[in-house]
Amino acid sequence: MNVKRLIPQASTIRLLIVVAFFGLLYVINDDEVIPDAMEIPVSSDAGYNDPKISKTVIAGTKADISIQLEQLNLDQQIQDSIHNSQFKQARVKLLEMAALAVQQNDKNKLSNYMLLLGKVATNEMEFDAAEVYLQEALDIAVQTGDTMTEANTYQQLGKLHIRSRELARIAGNTYENLWHVKNQIYRGEYRFAEDNLRQIIDTSIAIQRYGAAAGAYQTLAKFHRRFHDDYQAQNASLEAAKLYASSGQLTRSRQIVSELEQQGVDSTALSLMNAEITDLFEQHQDNVEQTGQARDYQMLYQYYSSKGEFERAWKLRILASKSLARTSARSMYSRQADVMAILYSSNFAMEKAHGYLNQASNLFAKQGEDDLYASTQDMHSLIY
Repeated sequence: MNVKRLIPQASTIRLLIVVAFFGLLYVINDDEVIPDAMEIPVSSDAGYNDPKISKTVIAGTKADISIQLEQLNLDQQIQDSIHNSQFKQARVKLLEMAALAVQQNDKNKLSNYMLLLGKVATNEMEFDAAEVYLQEALDIAVQTGDTMTEANTYQQLGKLHIRSRELARIAGNTYENLWHVKNQIYRGEYRFAEDNLRQIIDTSIAIQRYGAAAGAYQTLAKFHRRFHDDYQAQNASLEAAKLYASSGQLTRSRQIVSELEQQGVDSTALSLMNAEITDLFEQHQDNVEQTGQARDYQMLYQYYSSKGEFERAWKLRILASKSLARTSARSMYSRQADVMAILYSSNFAMEKAHGYLNQASNLFAKQGEDDLYASTQDMHSLIY
């Protein structure tokens, strides 16, 4: 057994130690977490401005997808959906095209559609769905002997796991930076605290960690109350409550409203706040219903596909995609994994990325695709 692969990265170990220490301090003082007094500046590259990340394209970007769209001669509606970042709508259309390829028994087109669907899902940060699409593309490419599609799929699988690892690092950095800002506030270093909190909020929302963003908004509300800025504190609390409600955490939203009531917030404002929270939670419930319906369609797709009724199966798969297209992004992330669990599991994503990129490189080399071989080899430098 390779024990080394089970050992977390150094950053993960450091984070575990920091969290354990902060947990102890929280017990000592239940009003404010008192972090280590050591000066640790907030990282300026916690978000998407990381120079190691922005130097190249590591996910299936719009440009990359658009090139393949043109090669497949897909209609303008799909291209417009991609260009406008309407990825869910694009996935529905692509699945319809894939279903047509199934009817025509055109396996080469089908594998290319599945590869493209994998790229689109990667852009949405829906990595599980992306891997399903890409594995299907890979299976078909191997069956048909389509070496270039096989190589491109391996490369995209490598990119997917690089992206997964990247987002885990960002989540870890953002989590750690929140504690550093609390450290600044506790020691009275207020100058950059608000800017740092807003950067943490923006980054958390960008990587779809809405609970983390809500927590940062609550810290921002406490920050404003220190200066008796009730208006800004109320706005920050409202944003936190809205994020919790729209991701299904109504109890936490109600708790925030109750705290504001105790602080003497106007009853009219509280009534409006409660109405907005209720509306967001109802939207979440509708999203859950749509997601459940999509899951049922997926199960039926698997059933009819196993029976060889592929046309009927693909109609159900399209219906599943249409159901998910009607949901908001926040409903998909109401229960997010703990940041330490994400960091730990991302170590295995690194191993997978290396493996997939090596397989892609070997196939590109055999096909004499020197440029593709070189670009794939360069991607190994992004795995850290």
